[in-house]
Amino acid sequence: MLSSEKKTLIRFLTIYTVLILTIIAAVSTIYYRANVERINIEYKTLMQKFAILQTRRIKWLHNHFPKYRKYPRDNRYNSAIYDLEYNEIFSTMKSKEIKFDKTLYFSGDNVVYLSILSDYYLGAKYLFIEIPKNHGFINTVYQKIALYALLALLVLSVLGYYLAKLFVKPMQQSIELLDNFIKDTTHEINTPISIINTNIEMVDTSKLEPKAIKILNRVKIASRTLESIYKDLKFITLENNKEPNNRKFNLKDIVIERVEYFSLLMESKKIKICLNLQDFYINADSKLISRLIDNLISNAIKYNKVNGTIDITLKDKELSIKDSGLGIKKENLDKLFKRYSRFNSSEGGFGIGLNIVKQIIDMYNLKIEVNSEENIGTEVKIIW
Repeated sequence: MLSSEKKTLIRFLTIYTVLILTIIAAVSTIYYRANVERINIEYKTLMQKFAILQTRRIKWLHNHFPKYRKYPRDNRYNSAIYDLEYNEIFSTMKSKEIKFDKTLYFSGDNVVYLSILSDYYLGAKYLFIEIPKNHGFINTVYQKIALYALLALLVLSVLGYYLAKLFVKPMQQSIELLDNFIKDTTHEINTPISIINTNIEMVDTSKLEPKAIKILNRVKIASRTLESIYKDLKFITLENNKEPNNRKFNLKDIVIERVEYFSLLMESKKIKICLNLQDFYINADSKLISRLIDNLISNAIKYNKVNGTIDITLKDKELSIKDSGLGIKKENLDKLFKRYSRFNSSEGGFGIGLNIVKQIIDMYNLKIEVNSEENIGTEVKIIW
């Protein structure tokens, strides 16, 4: 899977995950509130029964006072009575938080219910009933929410996986179609390139007029451009998975050879080349390194201006190729090495050259730095 496909898939899954988590959170909140309301009703119903029972006992004590002085108690609940001025008359409650404006409320680990007495039995106007909070109720709710949320997440994740595949499928088909086209193109252009190059080499330039030589050079430039494209296509379609044939060689010689290869193309744009090369021996596949250098030089020529310059420096384990061309926008620097990415419609190409460069860089664990300014130029550094 290409990086563009991965990023598209990650974006889709991120949005999808946030969406389903938001839905699950919203449904869980609604479910929780509904169950809390149900639990409160259960508490209220139970404590109303206790309040009625305690009111009867207080009424009986009121009618038999002072013969009987003991405040009625029950091991199922605690209670308290307050007068009209909110003064405590008697209390067995554990909670010290007394609220006269709520019928039912929670205080610590206790549930408190307020009942207003119609008659002032024992001088009381307010009766409070207190029972321990049943943690089993709310724990059951939490367990159900966790279970349902997990099941929903599992089902929606499976659904998201298939949706993601459907979402990315058109992009994969397009890329596969393009890859197949490139493979077919690669096979088709090999033979005509070989024929063109062979016939060019057979021409005796000593017998040609200057005008004919000029035309022949143009053919050579076109042929070499086509050959460079062919090598790129061959690399990504046929040689990408091959084991590199590493050997020790002088990188300076490869750079000189590749500069010579592109000399006609540079002459056609009147580009001045400046070389500052030191000997530097590396252990690598010379064909892969040639592909890397070819793509960098080719871009430096392609996106350069007429009468421009290219400076190539090799020293201190660093190869630098700097041009005086169009430059690259800052927002495009991060996308520079993506396959099929092109940032200048005025120049042709498949957008695979720098992707090949990145593959070779990664293959040998090298470092690449790109510095660019629009209308000033671009410098690419390869660091060993």
